[in-house]
Amino acid sequence: MRKVIAGRKYIFTVESSNFSFYIEALEPTTRRFSYINNLNPILSIFNVSIDDPKVSESQWKVKPLTCAFYFQKAISFLSDLDSREYIEGVLDEDRSLGEWEYTKPG
Repeated sequence: MRKVIAGRKYIFTVESSNFSFYIEALEPTTRRFSYINNLNPILSIFNVSIDDPKVSESQWKVKPLTCAFYFQKAISFLSDLDSREYIEGVLDEDRSLGEWEYTKPG
């Protein structure tokens, strides 16, 4: 499953397969992107502890039912304007710290 959600500042791609889940955020002007499912506010939404071993990975390897749960939860909060704007503010701060190392080709 794949869903793209356009925010005010970022384009979010939520991707879930049988055993893999991730959320990618793309800043369209610079084409810089990051996998964001390990950001603290998102971990909180998923009720995942910062000490969970999967947090160190940008793409999570989890069971199919967990993938489906994360996918639906991510679509729900990224579709909500207030939640999405909050996440975008966190991403602005994250980018300002130089945490976004990947660039998508034009």
